[in-house]
Amino acid sequence: MGEFNETMYKRYCDIMVRVAPFKLKTDFETVKAVAVIDTLANRGYDLACGVFPGNRFGFTFHYTEESVFARAEELLEALERGEEPLKGKYAEPGGAFVDHDFIEKDGVMHVFYNRAFVGHDWPERFVDTFGHATSTDLVNWTPCHPVFSAQKGVFDDYQVWSPGFVKRGDEYYMFYTGVNYNIAQAICMAKSKDLEHWERCSDNPVFIPGPWSPWSADKWSDCRDGMVFADDDGKYYLYYCTSKLMDDGSTHNAMGIAFSDDLYHWTDGVAFTIPNCNHMPESPFVMKRDGKYYMFFTNCGKGTAFATSDYPDRGWEVLPDDKNLIFPGCTSEVFEFKGKWYISNAMWYGTGEQYLEITELFWNGDGTFSVGKTLR
Repeated sequence: MGEFNETMYKRYCDIMVRVAPFKLKTDFETVKAVAVIDTLANRGYDLACGVFPGNRFGFTFHYTEESVFARAEELLEALERGEEPLKGKYAEPGGAFVDHDFIEKDGVMHVFYNRAFVGHDWPERFVDTFGHATSTDLVNWTPCHPVFSAQKGVFDDYQVWSPGFVKRGDEYYMFYTGVNYNIAQAICMAKSKDLEHWERCSDNPVFIPGPWSPWSADKWSDCRDGMVFADDDGKYYLYYCTSKLMDDGSTHNAMGIAFSDDLYHWTDGVAFTIPNCNHMPESPFVMKRDGKYYMFFTNCGKGTAFATSDYPDRGWEVLPDDKNLIFPGCTSEVFEFKGKWYISNAMWYGTGEQYLEITELFWNGDGTFSVGKTLR
């Protein structure tokens, strides 16, 4: 613990007394903003007192007392002006919204997501449950009870990340990243008939990479952000981010693809690297439109990018960054709802905030697309 910092303490007290009256409000937008302000102010004062983020991996986080206090004051000033500073940005109050997937059911959009925390990263506060929210307009979301968690005695006994869904018959299949204590990641699966009650597959994990990958359950191993795409011929493709052993014995971040006919048994396929990408290409999302395949992914820490191909398992063309990056956010997915197209985004703020934001998407006649306004 560092020395008492009276200047920062007075700043902290000023934020807390000014936000206090807003804690009496009950509308979701105010509750959400107040929770972020409160969390950031407390985090800022901890940092000012020398309580720095710690973790067993030696990661360096870039939060400072100045950055989190300034962000808390920015949001507070907006509240005092009568604004809703986080309108159109969904997360549970005090929470951060990360990897996610959408399912439409009976005219209602459901979203499932990693439940992270403002001002913290996953090595500090566990990402060990999946959140669930619903909306009829993609702007106003109603949080539901969490639907799934890590569990002792199974492979994913540490954390669970990046849920993704596919429907087959009257059942929903959730493919998610199971994480053990060693941070070995593998693709696991659970099933549900109502989107609320989920049963783990007894054979989890259902997929790990082949010998071309340095994967081991005893060490940090990349096999995460699995997304299953069902093609028109009934074949299923699993896309995930991983590491590939190169000919010189080094490893390189890569995108992996596996295949299945029944969602239970997966055949190891190819892995390809992204040009000029030293960071991991994460959160793949694949769709098909007019015979062309589109892969959206988080491009090496730079933002949301995409690749195209005439085939689901090869031939992916990635444009240079200056022609490719859609926006600086991450974990994006493209979907249609009530006759219109949208692309989602979980923007990363330097203060540990992440929210679901949804932007209009328009398909052009030549197979390209453009983005419109972000919903507010």
